Amino acid sequence: METDRSFGSSNRKRAFLILTTAIFSIFTARLVQLQLIQGSEYRSRSEAQGIKQNVIEPIRGTIYDRYGHAIVANIPSYSVLVTPNRVTSISKALLAGILGTDTATINDRIKQYKINDYSPVRIWRDVDRQQWAKLNEYHTELEGVDLGEDTKRAYAPDIRASHILGYTKEISKEEIQKYGDYYAPGDVVGKSGLENKYEDFLRGLKGYEFVAVNNKGQKVNSFNGGKNDVMPTNGFDLYLGLDGGLQEYAEQLLKPYHGAVVAMDPNNGEILAMVSAPDYDPNVFSGPTTKAEYDAIANDPGKPLLNRATQAIYPPGSTWKILMSIAGLKEGLIKPNTLVTCPGSFSYGGNTWKCDATHGTIAVRKAIQASCDVFFYRLGLAMGIDTYHKYGKLFHFGEQLGSDVFEGIGTNLPSREYYDKLFGQGKWPKGVMVNLGIGQGELTVNPLQLAAYCAAVANGGTWYQPHLARANRNIQLGTVEKFDYKSEDLHIPHDILDIVRGGMFDVVNVPGGTGGGARLDSILIAGKTGTAQAPGHKQGAKDHAWFICFAPFDKPQIALCVLVENVGFGGTYSAPIARKLVRYYLTRQKEAIDVQADPNSGNDQGLPSVAAPRAGDQNRRDSVPPAPAPVKRQGDGIHRQAMYRHR
Repeated sequence: METDRSFGSSNRKRAFLILTTAIFSIFTARLVQLQLIQGSEYRSRSEAQGIKQNVIEPIRGTIYDRYGHAIVANIPSYSVLVTPNRVTSISKALLAGILGTDTATINDRIKQYKINDYSPVRIWRDVDRQQWAKLNEYHTELEGVDLGEDTKRAYAPDIRASHILGYTKEISKEEIQKYGDYYAPGDVVGKSGLENKYEDFLRGLKGYEFVAVNNKGQKVNSFNGGKNDVMPTNGFDLYLGLDGGLQEYAEQLLKPYHGAVVAMDPNNGEILAMVSAPDYDPNVFSGPTTKAEYDAIANDPGKPLLNRATQAIYPPGSTWKILMSIAGLKEGLIKPNTLVTCPGSFSYGGNTWKCDATHGTIAVRKAIQASCDVFFYRLGLAMGIDTYHKYGKLFHFGEQLGSDVFEGIGTNLPSREYYDKLFGQGKWPKGVMVNLGIGQGELTVNPLQLAAYCAAVANGGTWYQPHLARANRNIQLGTVEKFDYKSEDLHIPHDILDIVRGGMFDVVNVPGGTGGGARLDSILIAGKTGTAQAPGHKQGAKDHAWFICFAPFDKPQIALCVLVENVGFGGTYSAPIARKLVRYYLTRQKEAIDVQADPNSGNDQGLPSVAAPRAGDQNRRDSVPPAPAPVKRQGDGIHRQAMYRHR
């Protein structure tokens, strides 16, 4: 049989060779792609053992002063996360060595923070650069351990405001029970100050990412391209009425002493500055705090954790004479021209009380100017406890003011019921009302209460609830919402206020007044000094020095209360501090501070002014500043708002 030679022709052979080569090339190319180009990705996928849910922490809201300067913001930080059922003893030992601790601490933290065996828990916050580098270097050997991105609080470099701002720390078991299901062990929560008061606004809402993990419990890649992830909602920003420059200057002036300063806008109750000295550095509480660091603050005999502006209690001394004058005039116990003779002392019930001078025959305005005790001894007796208590309540003494400042509960406005309980009905000492008339005895106040009281006198008789926060900003919607606070017309006739305000003017500006140390040629300041006996006075403790004031006299924009503990006269120590703060707030001019001298000495030699205002600051005093756009670092979404600086 003859063979068909055309079937094995050279054309057919060539076509078969080309087809075979093409198929081989395709398989070879695919093999190269799988093994070399995408090999690591597929190896990772092959090693993935399951899906893990990681929490994405929201960025905590930024806190701004009244001019839009950030005084609390966020900076990048890194945390160590451990998956309990994946971490090994070898990993724990290596991790402990990197973090500079021991395995017992690692085990304790895993046990403390663990939700279940499968969910990663944050056991260590704010690792430093060296630790971060080591954790990355040994990542493959740290089975069950991951490094997570985080943020921590950063504070403006020139002011502390530690008693205003407070601080954040890891939540306790008790706080988890108190706050509910949102929080988990290891979360950060506001512990004090505004960080605590506005926790719900500042914290934001958590997000979640789903990741594929390998057999060591470590992240391999995102699950489903991140389509199932839930992005966090960042916290609301907070705007304060605080003047950062005024706060800084007040901290500098009060630094040598123990005491407090509260400055308010008398037209709306916004706190412009609030200082308690001594204070503490809030940066100590941002990130890990060692026991030694905490103990150094907690055990300091100066009690820097105590906010003397709101939590400490003092007799108000002669600052109370303004209230006594208002009550006496309104109740008809005295008239503007009622004359009282001061021989330098007052005797009643077998006891004698001294006055600082022999003032002769004086009326109420002169009694305020000279701070005549005899005038107010007599007025206290004539007034009686019920009227006295009535007017104290009118100005909200003896109560918490309900603002966004954490207050103590110890202030006391004596009443008939109080003395009946203390001494027994009908058994009161005869001198009770004599002492109360000059702001002594069982009467106690705090500087915040006195500042609000002074502001009400300054503005014509409206009491505004003092407060720190003026508004919050929802950064998702870009809206700003102002907070509402209480205000109350005290119904004090203007002719009465004119008399007491006139007396306060004379205190500072007329020879013979006790507050001449607050006088300025360019700005009319009205005020009242107070020198109050401190507990332990008989054992040699010096008096507390008070000064309350407002300015300018004809159109007040600032009301102040200055307290310096255990130094002597209010006119000597507190009035000059108030003068410097008023000058700065209204003109942005500083009286320089000589760090080697008494800052109240009037010495104009020393450090140059360091608080230069930004353009337009003074014109923006009564409005919420426009919200600045946050600056984000490429790729990590961390809010890196520029910090407040004066220099």
